[in-house]
Amino acid sequence: MPAKYEAVLQDLSQRIADMTPGERLPSEQQLAKDFDVSTMTVRRALQVLIDAKRVIGIRGRGTFVAQPTVSKFVLASFTESMRAAGMSARTEVLSAGLNRADKEVAERLEIEEGEQVISLTRLRFGDGTPLCLEYSVLRAAQFPGILGLNLEGSLYELLRKRFDVELSRVELRITAVMASAEEAKLLGIDPQAIPCIKAKSSSKQTDGLIVEDTISIYRGDRYELIVGAS
Repeated sequence: MPAKYEAVLQDLSQRIADMTPGERLPSEQQLAKDFDVSTMTVRRALQVLIDAKRVIGIRGRGTFVAQPTVSKFVLASFTESMRAAGMSARTEVLSAGLNRADKEVAERLEIEEGEQVISLTRLRFGDGTPLCLEYSVLRAAQFPGILGLNLEGSLYELLRKRFDVELSRVELRITAVMASAEEAKLLGIDPQAIPCIKAKSSSKQTDGLIVEDTISIYRGDRYELIVGAS
């Protein structure tokens, strides 16, 4: 005989498969009553589902069916990750222009403060759902005319095809953050309920020159980053 929580887990897993992402599950008390088990048994089964990212528990609000999660190797581009997940990628360019590097940007690109850079902010979608905000800066001198090109696809692919530049990542820092009010609005999330993943990366061309730096804000309920070679 399987343990009680395993039976509850199996039944709940089947229920969730027939439910809609965002749909709320019955309370722990109601589930305990339905399965004729203790709330502790129900809680144990729910924790397994939370760990597996099948459901999301929000304190004071309940447990909800999670959206399918996209797995992304940190060495893969957003477009490549969408293809691997069988999803359609789309990009909305929120802003693109020339700026003077401030102290922080200059340090990130290893250039002089005040040097001209290209600043690019994009919202990335998977099957029509906003999944990631990207803030990219590039050395302007390396990519003349890039602002006149289509910036709605893979940036790495564009640099490779139009500028014959192959980039390799030299640094990646990942932290958990809460989105700002503006970022949460763009990503379509509750900033108090859903944390985000912040990834800061720098890339260099074959001669070792750092030419691109990006800060990405991923939805924590729809994305996971896998650190390692793809």
